[in-house]
Amino acid sequence: MTNTIAIVGGGISGTLTVLNCIKQSKSPLHIIWFDAKNQFCKGLAYSTTDEQHLLNVSANNMSIFVDEPNHFVNWLTQYYPQYSSHNFAPRKLFGEYVQATFDVLKNTNPLISIQQIAEEIIDIKKKNNAFELKTTQTYYAQKLVLALGNFLPAHPRSISREFIESENYFQNAFHPTIIQQAITQKNITIIGSGLTMIDVLISLHHHSFSGKINIISPHAYIPQSHTENPLPSVKPFIEEHKIYTLIELLSIVNQQLKKAKKEYLNPHSVIDVMRPHLQFIWMNFSLNEKQQFLRHLRHKWGVARHRAPSESMAIFKRLESSRMINLIKGRVNDIKTIESCFEIYFSDSKIGQQSFKTEFIINCTGPESDYLKISSVLVQNLVKNGIFAPDSIHYGINAAKNGEISPNLYCHWTTSKRYFMGKHCSARNQASSKGISG
Repeated sequence: MTNTIAIVGGGISGTLTVLNCIKQSKSPLHIIWFDAKNQFCKGLAYSTTDEQHLLNVSANNMSIFVDEPNHFVNWLTQYYPQYSSHNFAPRKLFGEYVQATFDVLKNTNPLISIQQIAEEIIDIKKKNNAFELKTTQTYYAQKLVLALGNFLPAHPRSISREFIESENYFQNAFHPTIIQQAITQKNITIIGSGLTMIDVLISLHHHSFSGKINIISPHAYIPQSHTENPLPSVKPFIEEHKIYTLIELLSIVNQQLKKAKKEYLNPHSVIDVMRPHLQFIWMNFSLNEKQQFLRHLRHKWGVARHRAPSESMAIFKRLESSRMINLIKGRVNDIKTIESCFEIYFSDSKIGQQSFKTEFIINCTGPESDYLKISSVLVQNLVKNGIFAPDSIHYGINAAKNGEISPNLYCHWTTSKRYFMGKHCSARNQASSKGISG
């Protein structure tokens, strides 16, 4: 009998699941693969057409197969030899690479059949020993993988809600018309100061935007740059499979940072040597420790863990030095629509309530992670039907470290949202694919 797996999501997580099933399956397997937007293999992240949007990880760490670490580099060497293993290649090329890899492998395992369906799933229910998936039609599968990707960010906190309907407010920072509309403005505001903000800035710069750019976030932290650091790395200091408390871990990290400064070691390597252990550490934090981390340390950790290519940060510095950028530390609490512009009210712990006017707003605050607040009909039905439940900190869903939610039901890391994790996506997906294809 042929087992059937349904994979919901055509982005990178869904694609890696399919590819690993092709490589690993030793018995007949039928894959039903859904993507509502028909963006199979690339998803939103790698469908960008802007060559200035670079990967945030160097090419030598971007293979989609853990057991073939040079897979992406070899592909680049063959088709785009201008990029070396240490370069930060354009994201669109990585999307092209994933698509090309799927095209090469999709027919290599005679035990595998793949059905790609560009329809939106609106409901999933458990029916006896199978899952019932509904689009305009009904499908059945013995196993289910939720590779839902990232959702749009929540709207900024605001007493007034009229701005949400404005054509000059964009909840999606990668909307296909956003840059063409933005470059006609004299004063725009980006809410959020992380990596998505950098992508927007790069696109504005590439399209010769000459107006004022306000960037506002609670801490005004800016991503650090990936730079070639000639200093040696710190020695590994995390004990494998040891359970650390949050306070204990903070103390160790601070000690290592001081040691790096004193002994002229690369401070970035303190975070890098922790990456293989982060999933285990996070999973063993108590509920209170996870809450404390998200409340007090999440933003600093994000800056330390997520870095941008030096080429991208050079553009940010150039715009900053030309005084095009106005970086604001503050929490938005109201956005009022006033004739053809907006007035943004925000609070700063030092100065108090303030406001400024802007013509255009781009939401770069990061994806919504509370599944009880996501407006997707599918997500609402998954919760209602008891297919999954939000985790205790409302930062993803309950799942084991291998992505298993319940027997024959799996999710990927963007869905389980283990914020602390730092492994590359291929390692996470290959690990969670074991057992799915069996």
